[in-house]
Amino acid sequence: MNMNLELAAWRTDWLAHPASDDAMLRPDLGRLVERERRRMGLALFGELLLGAAMLTFSAWFVSSRATLEWILWAGVIWAGTFFAAGFAIWNRAGTWKALQISNAAFLELSRRRCLRELRAIRLGQWFLAVQLLIVTAWLSWDYAIRRLPMGPYFFAGALTIVLAGIYLKWFRHRERRTLGDLRRLDQFVDEPETE
Repeated sequence: MNMNLELAAWRTDWLAHPASDDAMLRPDLGRLVERERRRMGLALFGELLLGAAMLTFSAWFVSSRATLEWILWAGVIWAGTFFAAGFAIWNRAGTWKALQISNAAFLELSRRRCLRELRAIRLGQWFLAVQLLIVTAWLSWDYAIRRLPMGPYFFAGALTIVLAGIYLKWFRHRERRTLGDLRRLDQFVDEPETE
């Protein structure tokens, strides 16, 4: 058979049976996107559940101790909780699923999720700093007006520092993981498709 005729026959056969979009998808990338969607859903559920618990506890606590200080304390808890919940929902908007079912759309969605995660980490660090300022000022005020003895004041301060250290370590871990995910996504772009 003539080589040109054989190539023409292959070309005709190839064009007659185009590969489906599903056949061209990288299964590892599809699994990554779906796994991350489930993780995001569980994380949002956990964050909202924790927020609801904090709102419930602070409302219960203030109902039995209705002083100005505890009402202000509950107000700070409520404002912070509503701010954090609103940010969590807003920051995840548009990152639940890809607009198309393609490798490029999956990669773009995964990159957008990573960038949103980095934004959440930065805001979380600032939010932690603001909360530390509020707690430090509050404890110092109670100590200054002699409402809080020295022992509990230093214990509360040490506990605040330990909790802040744990949060900072957790933020750093999330940041390293997210930056690693971004590097892996760049490798997906650089790799030739084998299928």
